[in-house]
Amino acid sequence: MGFFDKLKKSKGGYIFLSHSHADIEKVREIRNCLEKDGFEPLCFYLKCLDDDSEIEDLIKREIDAREWFVFVNSDNSRKSKWVTLEREYITRTDSKKIITINIDDENDVSNTIQKMVHNLRVFISYSSKDEVIARRIKDKLEAKDYLVFFAPDSIPVGSSYSSVISNAITEASQEGCVMVLLTQAAMESAWVLCEVERAIAQGGTIVPVVVGNVKLTDEFEFYMCRNQIYALSETPTDEEIDQMIDRLGYSILKK
Repeated sequence: MGFFDKLKKSKGGYIFLSHSHADIEKVREIRNCLEKDGFEPLCFYLKCLDDDSEIEDLIKREIDAREWFVFVNSDNSRKSKWVTLEREYITRTDSKKIITINIDDENDVSNTIQKMVHNLRVFISYSSKDEVIARRIKDKLEAKDYLVFFAPDSIPVGSSYSSVISNAITEASQEGCVMVLLTQAAMESAWVLCEVERAIAQGGTIVPVVVGNVKLTDEFEFYMCRNQIYALSETPTDEEIDQMIDRLGYSILKK
């Protein structure tokens, strides 16, 4: 069992399952798998209502209330009026993690669910001088279902600091991403540079987050030039951090 497997997943992972009711037996199997992995999926079916406008309003409100949108792809769902409406609605928002599961391919169902679980693993690399902003980001990530390695909270008492850090970076590189907070303090930190170099050596996905106006050193400039860079103001609002994490979700879930 790896480090991230030992972390307790925060309550959440609310999922809207967009599906055809004709596929309900297979959809229930997907729902059960998601629940087993800590998610809370909704199989939305309103038998008691016959007012289309009321149903549409309820569906949209429920989609808005959930972090995830999972399209259960099948012949039936592609022909469904309501699934079509749901998909058209979700394409107009950029605040959801959107996943497609091909219901007729058992391997795809299993692989996609595992991808949802494992790609949400994040190692945060930062200077100790930036712990306040790093912790804010960590809390926001966890609230949005990510498993986060955050050194002050994640290193067991009595453990080898360097060994735990090294192993966590390896795991995040293989299955999630390494988020690097690029601040003036980070430019002067040998630890941050070392963590970035290890992640790159492991073939990991690097997520550079520039906080405020920072002039990157030549080393960081070189390492970050091929990565999509996310930017936050020097004292970001909660909304800024939320938007950055939403954009991050698109990137790592495409891996």
